[in-house]
Amino acid sequence: MKLRLATYNANNLFQRARLLELEGFSAQARPVLNDVAALSALLESDSYAGATGREIVKLLVRYDQHLRKDTDKNQWFTINQARGKLFKVPKGQSQPVLAARGRADWLGWVDLKRVTTNEAATRNTARVIQAVNADVLCLVEVEDRVTLERFNADLLKPLGIPYPHNLLVDGNDERGIDIGLYSRFPIRAVHPHMHDRYTAANGRSFPVFSRDCPEYEVVISGGRSLWLLGNHFKSKGYGSPVDNDRKRRRQAERVRELLGRFDLKRDLVAVAGDFNDTPDSAPLKPLLQDTPGLHDVMRSPLYSGPQWTYSGGSRIDYLLVSTALHQRLRAVGVERRGMFKGNNPRFPEVTSPATQASDHAAVWAEFDV
Repeated sequence: MKLRLATYNANNLFQRARLLELEGFSAQARPVLNDVAALSALLESDSYAGATGREIVKLLVRYDQHLRKDTDKNQWFTINQARGKLFKVPKGQSQPVLAARGRADWLGWVDLKRVTTNEAATRNTARVIQAVNADVLCLVEVEDRVTLERFNADLLKPLGIPYPHNLLVDGNDERGIDIGLYSRFPIRAVHPHMHDRYTAANGRSFPVFSRDCPEYEVVISGGRSLWLLGNHFKSKGYGSPVDNDRKRRRQAERVRELLGRFDLKRDLVAVAGDFNDTPDSAPLKPLLQDTPGLHDVMRSPLYSGPQWTYSGGSRIDYLLVSTALHQRLRAVGVERRGMFKGNNPRFPEVTSPATQASDHAAVWAEFDV
């Protein structure tokens, strides 16, 4: 039996954060992302007194959060005040004041504003998935499970490549970029790891995974289990480079720990997704170099093409497989025709960065199981 596995960062299927529609991590996007991260961290403080409160107010004003209308500055995010109030604007004043004294006084969060993805881009995403024709497909940056169902019904079925099974569990990312699965085989179980945590030097507890590392169990022919661990590691887009590297390394180490419960010589296991770093990077070393029995399909002699998978020209997308799968490897490929990059061959329908399916390529591998 032939089995084709693939991984693809789809850059969201129908909607994505307006901020992420900007070209890459541009000069415009980067400071806003930094401010969003800073504001989100400040809002978790036990007390908003002193410098903490002044910085919160400064960021609210910088992005016009106190105004009751959209402006150029507040088009990127909003403060969702579900219960209680973070701030108010006293009558006769133009500046906000904090109504909450700390995190315990209100329930809410920072929401990135979303826009509908370009229709041509969405259709080109479907073309990439059609070209890859995977039996089991790990999809990174997907809004929710209903979106998977809708995308399957509206775009994939008309192309003749329906997926009868799909699954997604919401992870830790507030922007709605989760990790889902399409499968032509039944999905028996999913074990999420969004609640895996670590304790920082300041004694506070934080999630290990920026999104999640769901373990999907798929039942293939003969009742055998295929395990796929989907990942989307911490990006380099904003925040401290040192902290980002440390977080990706922690995520790689945790995935290696999770693999410890498998016998990689016998079990059919794949680790897939966007790791947001290159193969020779120190943060990925625990997974790419220090995990016996785990193999990178793009390092196989069966693949001799270019290594890059991202529009910036680097390799950050991976399909790693256990020895049991690697011994059955028959073909490897990278589908880049959905990208608008230089002279790279592309679908005729990909006419600009706005209509490209994604700024990532899809990586696939075929096995004789």
